Amino acid sequence: MNPALLLNATYEPLSIVSWKKAITLLILGKAEMLAEQAGEVHSATQAFKLPSVLRLVRRVSVPRHCVQFSRENVYRRDAYCCQYCGQHFMKDKLTFDHVLPRSRGGRATWANIVASCQRCNLAKGNRTPEEAAMPLLKKPGEPRWWPFSSSSAHFESHPEAWRPYLWT
Repeated sequence: MNPALLLNATYEPLSIVSWKKAITLLILGKAEMLAEQAGEVHSATQAFKLPSVLRLVRRVSVPRHCVQFSRENVYRRDAYCCQYCGQHFMKDKLTFDHVLPRSRGGRATWANIVASCQRCNLAKGNRTPEEAAMPLLKKPGEPRWWPFSSSSAHFESHPEAWRPYLWT
C-alpha cells in the first residue's frame, strides 16, 4: 500500500500522505479520488479502493516555501539530466556548471547553475553556452518548492499517475 499525492482544490501538489490519511480524507468528504492504485482496504462493512491521487474539495492556503540552493537540489531540478547533451546520469557522474563562468562574474544562483555531465562541462570550459555552441535544454531558474520537500526526496520515482500533477 503506497502513499497518495494530495492536491489542493486548484490541482497544485500539497503533500504526500499515507494511504490511511488518504482514506480518512475520502470518508470525511474532504477530498475526491482522481486516480487509484491497485488494491483495496476493508472495514467491517465496506471496501475502499486505495487512492493514488486525491484532490481537496476546498482550497487551503499554503505559504510559498523557498527551495534551499544545493548541489543535490540542482540535480533534482534538472532531473539528473545534463542540460547540454540531454543524457541522464547518476548523481556521482554529474557536476554543476556555471552558465556565466565564475571568472566572468557568474554567481552560484538558481538562474546561473545547471547540472552537467563531466564531458560537457569540460567541453564548455570557461565560455558561455553561446560561445561554446552548446545551447541549454531549458533556462535555469528557482524550482517550485513542492517537489523538493523532504517527503519527496526521490520524486522521479513516484507513480506514473502523479506525473501530470508534478511536472506541469
